[in-house]
Amino acid sequence: MVRRNFILSEDLDRELDAVARHLGDKKSTIVSKALLFYLDYLDLYLVKERAWKYERGKDKGLSAEKLKSELGL
Repeated sequence: MVRRNFILSEDLDRELDAVARHLGDKKSTIVSKALLFYLDYLDLYLVKERAWKYERGKDKGLSAEKLKSELGL
């Protein structure tokens, strides 16, 4: 685990307190789950955006060799 400090608006902090009480979870657990959810959402958004660009010829993609090279394999 890694400790991080975040600054929240007062409204968001009150909402987080209320949800934590309702669920019986720690606020840090709720923030971690929310962040995971959001990052998964962003991953899906980026995949869809790249697919859209590829389908319209705006992105040529990478060959297997180029991908291996960029990943250092």
